[in-house]
Amino acid sequence: MEQLENHWQASHHTDTHTRTPDGLSAVDRVSIIAYRKKKKESQRRFWARFGVTQSRGSRFESGAEIPAPVSILLGLYFTKTISDNDLGRAERILHDSGARELVSLAQ
Repeated sequence: MEQLENHWQASHHTDTHTRTPDGLSAVDRVSIIAYRKKKKESQRRFWARFGVTQSRGSRFESGAEIPAPVSILLGLYFTKTISDNDLGRAERILHDSGARELVSLAQ
């Protein structure tokens, strides 16, 4: 988590941006929107890769607090630590009953 916080802090000067309770600054939300629009992706498509509905993603883009798990995924995604393929594989595992059974056995 510290690494993620360092990423956001290193990416943006905290003295010129308002910080939110989730640790992201307003400019981070602007950066997310700019990235999504640059890629010509709808809110539905962009946020779905993180397990977020379009309406919730819209609230995040409007300033609602982003929960830590989603914030972590965003940080990993924007630092290219995880890819669309990684997120797709994770989603398939979550929706595959056989894979879920294997995961529960491993625990």
